[in-house]
Amino acid sequence: MNYNAEDQYQSMVRAFAEIELLATNLGKHAVIGDDAVLDKAKVFFQQCYHLKDYLKKDPRIRNAKDVEAFINKSDALSIAADICNSFKHAGLTKPPRSGRPLTKINMAYSIDTPLGITGKHLFAEFKKNPNDGDTVFVSRSNRKGVPIATATVVFTMDKLTRNAIDLARECIADWHEFLAENGLVFDEPTG
Repeated sequence: MNYNAEDQYQSMVRAFAEIELLATNLGKHAVIGDDAVLDKAKVFFQQCYHLKDYLKKDPRIRNAKDVEAFINKSDALSIAADICNSFKHAGLTKPPRSGRPLTKINMAYSIDTPLGITGKHLFAEFKKNPNDGDTVFVSRSNRKGVPIATATVVFTMDKLTRNAIDLARECIADWHEFLAENGLVFDEPTG
């Protein structure tokens, strides 16, 4: 079987598109305590970190050790490795690559309601009580249209807090840097 690094890269980019959509527009219904957003973030960081295994076997990479060395020098990719391995092993079994263990996971929700829209158009359902550190931000804006809810995951490693979307963007940018350094250009996924 052919394990193609470009296919894995495209899987990672598609997984990012899913978490980015949730972080920019869930629609007008926010479900506080729904684990779907966390599930999709886990998928992204798994796809992101496991791209290394495909690159290490790609014949265009001169030295497989360069992949690991690059991850170690990338703050974003080393955090992604720790996130991925924390979920895979139900906690890290080795010292964290980033030097900071994953200590907490929270959700950040936001609900924006245009002026003139009444509460009957806004849906926030509590599936379970928020965890300590979860946030729900409610705002009113001058934009037209329907209420918009968003949700993203916030990871805490020791005292460092990282929004999953920002971290994911950094990971993708770092992988682009690695690919460019190695003369590789991967197509973006279609559709």
